[in-house]
Amino acid sequence: MEGYVSAVRKMEQTVLFPSLLLGVSLEDQAETFETDSSNGDSGERDLYEDFTLLKSIKGRAEVGLAPLDFQDPSLKEEESKGKADLEDLFRYHVSGLHRVLTQLTRRANAVTSKYNEIMGQINQNEISLRW
Repeated sequence: MEGYVSAVRKMEQTVLFPSLLLGVSLEDQAETFETDSSNGDSGERDLYEDFTLLKSIKGRAEVGLAPLDFQDPSLKEEESKGKADLEDLFRYHVSGLHRVLTQLTRRANAVTSKYNEIMGQINQNEISLRW
């Protein structure tokens, strides 16, 4: 969790002009993170959308989970399965959370890297224009 929050904070500090990410895809860095087209997370989303999504998820992760009163009633059914299942259930959810956070951390790092690349190109163009 700390790695993800740290990566998003770095992204937020680096990306001073998020509008530069509008319409920019991450085609060349697709191998940076696993993509699964079956979950609707295709490469059609631009980096601005990734930026806002990652910030939103970070905010939610920092606030924490909703109180038990507001959680899905199906979770209460899972809890009633018995103590023997609790350890397996815990491992399942922790491993899933770890996979998701790893993918989100990679995406935040990729957005930061691509933004730095864009800023480098802008700076190179400014230097070229001065000569």
